[in-house]
Amino acid sequence: MESFHILCWILQKLGIPSGEYFYQHADKYGILAKIFAPHMVYSYFVCLLLIVLAIIGTRKMEFIPRGFQNFWEFTIEAIYNYTYDNVPHGEGHSPNIVPLVFPLIVMFTLYILFCNFLGLVPGCMSPTANLNVTLGLTLITIVYYHILGIKFKGLSYFKTFLGPVPWLFIIMLPTEIFGHIGRMISLSVRLFGNIFSKEILLGILTMLAGKFFAPLPVMLLGVLVSFIQMLIFITLSLAYFAGAVEEEH
Repeated sequence: MESFHILCWILQKLGIPSGEYFYQHADKYGILAKIFAPHMVYSYFVCLLLIVLAIIGTRKMEFIPRGFQNFWEFTIEAIYNYTYDNVPHGEGHSPNIVPLVFPLIVMFTLYILFCNFLGLVPGCMSPTANLNVTLGLTLITIVYYHILGIKFKGLSYFKTFLGPVPWLFIIMLPTEIFGHIGRMISLSVRLFGNIFSKEILLGILTMLAGKFFAPLPVMLLGVLVSFIQMLIFITLSLAYFAGAVEEEH
C-alpha cells in the first residue's frame, strides 16, 4: 500500500506527477515523476525550510542575540567546535583544514538532522529513509576527502594507497579499493537503514494500535536515533577528512 505524503498529494492536485506510484512508473509519466519523487520533494522542503530559518535568524542581527539569531549562533558555534576538535587545525606541522570542511559539516549536520526529524511528522517522510539520498551524501564525503588529500599532498597522496614498500602494492591496492567501497556502503546504509526501520516501525504500530499513544515510545526513540545517526555520519566524515591530510607514520 502506498504511503500518504501530504506534499506529494498537494503536488498531485496541482497536476504534477508526484508520489510513490508515479516514481515507480516513471517510464510512463516522464522525468517529472523522478524529479518530484517523495524523497526528492521532502528533500526540497528541508532545503527550503533551512533557507527560510536562516533568513529569519539573520535578517535583524543584534549584539545580544535573541530568538532565531540565538539559536543559529549556538548551533553554528557547537558545530564549529566539534569540527575543530576532530580535524587538523594547524597545530605543529599539521595543516589547518577547519575552514575547508566546516561549511560542508554545517550542511551535513542541519540537512541530515532535519531530514531525520521530518519523518516523525504525520503525513511526511524522512528523505534519509531513501538509499539514493544517503548514497548521494556519502559520495560527497568520499570525493571531497580525496580532493583534500590531493590539495595538501599533491600526487604523492596516491602513494598512500600503495603501501610503504613498493612491492606491497599488489596487496595494498586491492585492499584500499575494497576499503573505500566498504566506507561507502557503511556510511550510506547505516544512515538509511536506521531511519528507514524507524519509519517502518512507526507505520506498523500506527496500523495495529492506533494513531495516538501506541507510536509515542517509538517517536521518542526516533528523536534519539535521528540525532545519533546524524552525529555518526559527520563524525565519520570528519575522520575521513582528517585521515586524508595527516602525514603517515
